[in-house]
Amino acid sequence: MKGYPKHYLRALLAALLFLFLSGLLLAPETLFLKGEIDVPWRVSGTARIVTAALHATAAFIAAAFIGSLWSVHMRAGWRKKKQRVSGALLAANMVLLCFTAVGIYYLGDDGLGPLTALTHLGLGVALAPPFIWHWLKGRRKAQHAVAAHSVVPFAAKNGTGGRQQAKRNM
Repeated sequence: MKGYPKHYLRALLAALLFLFLSGLLLAPETLFLKGEIDVPWRVSGTARIVTAALHATAAFIAAAFIGSLWSVHMRAGWRKKKQRVSGALLAANMVLLCFTAVGIYYLGDDGLGPLTALTHLGLGVALAPPFIWHWLKGRRKAQHAVAAHSVVPFAAKNGTGGRQQAKRNM
């Protein structure tokens, strides 16, 4: 990604992947505790607390990355009118995830607490398709841009292997 340090993209993807996977580990417990849904497997005891703490830590790291994306990537993409729909979906989802995360900690187990936790879980799972769409579309556009700007010899361009050019030179 232009405008970022060399290993920025790898670190961003690692943080998001860790956040997603730790959220998936916590999903059965959330369904059981907040949704009162019987699940066949769930993380229990100390492992649940450690997973939740790691998930929260990864969320803070991801929030910092998303803040840094705002300063260059999002603003440049918006200005160039590139991938506005998928980018806006991702940004809105991230904001809602942050709000529901705060709600999970402060609303408790009564009233809006369970609804907030289940909404947070749904938003987290719903984040994957627009992220993949945004990523693949951006990669495809980047590859097309590189191909359009690269110099390709005549023979390679038309697939003749140089035969047409050789005939013209005769």
